[in-house]
Amino acid sequence: MNLKWHLITRIWLLALLCLLVACGHVLWQTDREQRRHVEVALDAVSNQVLNRFAAASMGSRSVGFDSEGRFLSWDTTVLGTDLMPGVCVRYLDPAGNVHASNCRYRPKTTKHIGAVSKAPDWFTALYTLVVNPGRESVRTLSGNGREIGKVTATLDSDNQSAEAWHDINALIGLTVGTVFALCLLVYFVVSHALRPTREILAGLQRLERGDLGARLPQLRLRELQKMSDGFNRLAASLEHSIAQRADLTRKLVTLQEEERRYLSRELHDEFGQCLAAINAVAASVTQTAEEEHPALAAEGRRLSRIAGDMMQALRDILKRLRPAGIDELGLLESIQGLVAEYDNRGARIELTTRGEFGQLSQAIAVSVYRIVQECLTNVSKHAGASHVSVVLERVDPAGVPGAGCIEVTVEDDGKSGQVALARGQGLGLLGMHERVTALGGELGLRVRDSGGLSVHARIPLLSAA
Repeated sequence: MNLKWHLITRIWLLALLCLLVACGHVLWQTDREQRRHVEVALDAVSNQVLNRFAAASMGSRSVGFDSEGRFLSWDTTVLGTDLMPGVCVRYLDPAGNVHASNCRYRPKTTKHIGAVSKAPDWFTALYTLVVNPGRESVRTLSGNGREIGKVTATLDSDNQSAEAWHDINALIGLTVGTVFALCLLVYFVVSHALRPTREILAGLQRLERGDLGARLPQLRLRELQKMSDGFNRLAASLEHSIAQRADLTRKLVTLQEEERRYLSRELHDEFGQCLAAINAVAASVTQTAEEEHPALAAEGRRLSRIAGDMMQALRDILKRLRPAGIDELGLLESIQGLVAEYDNRGARIELTTRGEFGQLSQAIAVSVYRIVQECLTNVSKHAGASHVSVVLERVDPAGVPGAGCIEVTVEDDGKSGQVALARGQGLGLLGMHERVTALGGELGLRVRDSGGLSVHARIPLLSAA
């Protein structure tokens, strides 16, 4: 999840929790306030009833009681004096009969608005479950040592629910507005504070693509600056390590080529001369045997054939150790000869060239030759392919000096043999990878949909320096 939305989600969840707690407190406070009004109504009415009873005891008959304390009647407005709207007050005699009540005359209004704004049914049900509104409060009245009646007070439950809903609505509106403004502020503040993370991400992507020269700028936030310093140290360390590795690989490849040239020279000069001498001696023995011992002539001819086979094997080894025509003929002519040689071994090989290959360094020319040679060798030995495509292309972007490269692509339609190469089996793939890496290039392998293998190498011309 995006960090900004993660923070905003946390703020909303925390605000929701606070809102639930606040709503609970509002419900409790509203119920407490309503109960207080009920108690005030009970006190007011009880005091009036007791006062009238005391006046009746002194002989007055206009206050609702006779001289013996029996209830006669009085105006119902007595029970409505200074009472909160919605409070139902009744007077009951000791027998439990209702003698006076204001319940029919009290409008159901709240202290906030002139008429009840009815609460939703779900809120009314929840409020009834939690608070149990409409509870009746009873006050027993006594005078002259005996019970003279009871006063009950009840607040209308719909009125209670509506008043609680009004308070909750006001709280929710204020909370939502405040949280929305806070989230909007957090979003813009965090977006501004995390803007440098885009540069960090871009630097990581450049590093992932192999651009070890990527560096991050100075950042204002201390934590991000520590990340920037760590990134720059890591990139510099990787650049130094890979440069050392590439330099070592170049030296190893150079030593390998020098060793191959030395071996090819020694084999040609020493072993080749010995084989030539053996072949000459075998020819002489055969001629002498034909004149003096005809039975030994066949052995002499067999010895000549063996020497000839060894000479052919030596020539093949010398070709692999040192390409014969790169120095004299050039890269394209050498690869054409290589393709012609492997073309005669079964698979049809198609060579395509694009661009100029005359001005290449010795290291690049030898590496391109070795890559094509290794791919064709693996095709010949393992793939069982009927068609092979070899594409050499020199890419020189216009207006970008030093950005040119050599791209080598070898594809075959084999079904199984090249999969071994794709899995990295053998030293051929390792050798190709070392050569391409030493020259700062890239080597990619891909199994084609048809089952064959595609080998793609990209060698920058800048490595010629």
